Amino acid sequence: MIEQEKYKNMLRRMIDETEKQNIHSSEELIKMLINELSSSKRLEKYAQYMTK
Repeated sequence: MIEQEKYKNMLRRMIDETEKQNIHSSEELIKMLINELSSSKRLEKYAQYMTK
């Protein structure tokens, strides 16, 4: 459940940033999501795969 809460909070931050117009394109949003996910130790191996 802790993992799920982390993802919920991450998505809330992304939504807030989009609503504040700090994110101007889908490309920016995707890059931010990848950065957020890559900081997760559990998903580290998948993040390396995505950035290749």
